Amino acid sequence: MMRMWSSFKYTITGRSSRPSDVSSRSDSSVKTEKTASKTALGRIVSNVVAGMLVFLPIFTLIVLVTQDMFDRLVVSVNTQTTTFYWSDYGKSCVLSATGWTPSTCDAATKAVTPDKTFAAIGVVLSQQWSKEIAEAGGALQVTTCVIGGTSDVGWANMQFIAGYDYFPACLPTAPQDIAGVAMLETTIRDDHVDGLFFLTLYSDLDPSMTVYSYGNSDGTFQNLMANPQRTLITADGNIEKDTVGGDYIIYSRPLGARYLVMGYCLTEIEELSQVVIDQGLTGWSQGKHSKHPVVPGWACGHKVSNAQELIDLQIVFAFGTLICFVGFGGVLQGKPVLTYTILSGLERRKLLVAFVVLNAMPGLLYADVARIYYFTQNGFKIWCLSCIMVANFFSFGLVFVVSVLDMIPLQLGHVVSYSAPVSSTHRLPPSQLLAAPTLSTNTPKTCFTQRLHISVNLFDTLSPQFLVALHVNDADWPSGSYTSAGTPAALTYLASSITLPLLIAFLCSIVLAMIYRCIVHQRYFEGNNMLLTFEKSVHVLGVVQDQQLLVLCKNAKLYHVASP
Repeated sequence: MMRMWSSFKYTITGRSSRPSDVSSRSDSSVKTEKTASKTALGRIVSNVVAGMLVFLPIFTLIVLVTQDMFDRLVVSVNTQTTTFYWSDYGKSCVLSATGWTPSTCDAATKAVTPDKTFAAIGVVLSQQWSKEIAEAGGALQVTTCVIGGTSDVGWANMQFIAGYDYFPACLPTAPQDIAGVAMLETTIRDDHVDGLFFLTLYSDLDPSMTVYSYGNSDGTFQNLMANPQRTLITADGNIEKDTVGGDYIIYSRPLGARYLVMGYCLTEIEELSQVVIDQGLTGWSQGKHSKHPVVPGWACGHKVSNAQELIDLQIVFAFGTLICFVGFGGVLQGKPVLTYTILSGLERRKLLVAFVVLNAMPGLLYADVARIYYFTQNGFKIWCLSCIMVANFFSFGLVFVVSVLDMIPLQLGHVVSYSAPVSSTHRLPPSQLLAAPTLSTNTPKTCFTQRLHISVNLFDTLSPQFLVALHVNDADWPSGSYTSAGTPAALTYLASSITLPLLIAFLCSIVLAMIYRCIVHQRYFEGNNMLLTFEKSVHVLGVVQDQQLLVLCKNAKLYHVASP
């Protein structure tokens, strides 16, 4: 430990810290040693913070890979609450053994689908709820509810909730007994490329619909009902039994077509015994005889093309970042090293910054994927981690671009500096203002302000062109059947939330540096009085303050450092 501390003092002061005769030291020497120690402590803290920023993408990668971010399928929680976009629609439909009782359904409910389709839906419900109809004495009273169907949500589906002797509520405030529940959406199949309607149903008296624990791909568990009834209905009213169960198949290309993201959902009937406890629900629907609290829902997931290749590239970039982050190597070995702090020296460590940018680039894909899982366990955490990687990508990307532009040799009388090496603890490090606040500004903005419209609603305003619509609230809404064109990347809708804080942080780093220079040196701009040319390198225009410079020579190598 003493050897390592001596190395710190050696690399900062340019002198050996070998013990000498204490009585021969002057007061000036003691003061110099204390100053060096304080400087070392400050730089240790700064470089620890820098290390956290640099290795944050690596840590995030590990977490996201363990959460199956390249091939994932997780049940999304759904409950009969306004939080999940439920609302009332109609309470008039009566279902008999042959279908809808004539003149019972209101006009708005019948207009949701074409006439032939709506009639076929009545036939399907009467067949699959035949035991419940007999138990009720010949007819069920069916409430219609809507999930979504507003501009804030951007998509919609219809729920049919059947009661034995009354119309159940869409937003129950207490447990209510039902005969069954069914969800109407749209989808596509290989033999129905133009789309069709899709019905998923739970029956109170069906003994095959039992509770089982479904294991999500992220290691969590959720109760579902086995063997839900799934039926396809064409616009012409033809009925087919479905064996696939999938809808909401949407493509995204945040990193190009090679790393295509395919999002999809499988319809399920969720059993809410644990959800009722976890969310403190006061109202839900349950089978009158089975007593199972149920609601239609989905297990949603995605697959990424060439995922293994992307993982391998990230491992290479992470290893490159580790190799480049060698500032502590000389300290541990007792050798002289460049003594500027990592953050304030980023513009001189272009390879390190390049690897950090490349390592954070897959965050663009993760942000696209994470919006699928908002209503799942750990969904919001995954979204925030993805946002951190996106913020890192743009923050360090800006540093890299500016540092490359700074290599262009321009013969100007004065220049505006955005960064300068830290030569003592009283110096203001503008590049820290560029990097760290940019991250802290972007991440909350991205995570919280945009989370409702981006991560919650994969299928809202981000949705691609849809094939078949549900007509709800006097408008057509997508409900699960989409073209292969895909959806715009999440970054498209995050651009303004990212670029504005970046520009503000960059301008602040320039303005604060100018204020500091005005106070200390009585000038706003730095004089271009030094152009350093190193062997085998291009001309680099650097800003060097009016302070002494010290050159160390060891093993025939020169180390150019600022004196304390």
